[in-house]
Amino acid sequence: MLNTSSAEKLAAILDQFSIPMFAAERASHKSDFQIVCINRAHAEATGVKAEAARGATLRDMLPPRQADVVLGRYAECARTQSPLRYLETLTLPDGVQQWDTTIQPVRLASGGDRVIGTAIQIIGDSSSKGTQMTYDNIRYFSAMADMQLQNLLSMFDAARDQGLFSDDSVSRVSRLCSVCRSVQRSVEDIRETVRQAAPAASTAQTDLDTIGGNTLRALNDTAAAES
Repeated sequence: MLNTSSAEKLAAILDQFSIPMFAAERASHKSDFQIVCINRAHAEATGVKAEAARGATLRDMLPPRQADVVLGRYAECARTQSPLRYLETLTLPDGVQQWDTTIQPVRLASGGDRVIGTAIQIIGDSSSKGTQMTYDNIRYFSAMADMQLQNLLSMFDAARDQGLFSDDSVSRVSRLCSVCRSVQRSVEDIRETVRQAAPAASTAQTDLDTIGGNTLRALNDTAAAES
């Protein structure tokens, strides 16, 4: 899944999510990270074309100082093998944008490093930051729940296609997959409701030290299990 060597397959996985997502990797600790792919939501939010991003370096896409900061964060995530969440300001085709970004490490069979990123754009001023922070965290956690469910469904589908389940187990797994998809639809309904209700003028000053610890640990465990 997240450690697939195929950029096309990874892009297809990330395109299943409505939150902006991206993947970057490097061959070794001596080389810079390059973009593997971005999903449709990321392209729409930033103005970066998915085709142009694939294989591009951060230095191709960002001003030098911003690229250095981003590369440093990716390297830290790879070095510690721990998720990293931070606020960042980036100069992109659609203008200067602020993002609440989370990256998680993924081990590659080749020995290289990959990070998978999710991002929520921060829009507006600080007049209603408390309310907007709540909205943004609901959007964030619902997106993470959606990602976990999709990982589970993908693993079940792969195991079924490989004939790893008995005939009795196949029917049980199919029912479980149906439940997972029902939960996914409910999560998407929650996210869409929040999107429509969120204030237009807002910002998200998230407490990065205390928000999302359990979810990020779960994502990290998933990535580690795939390596």
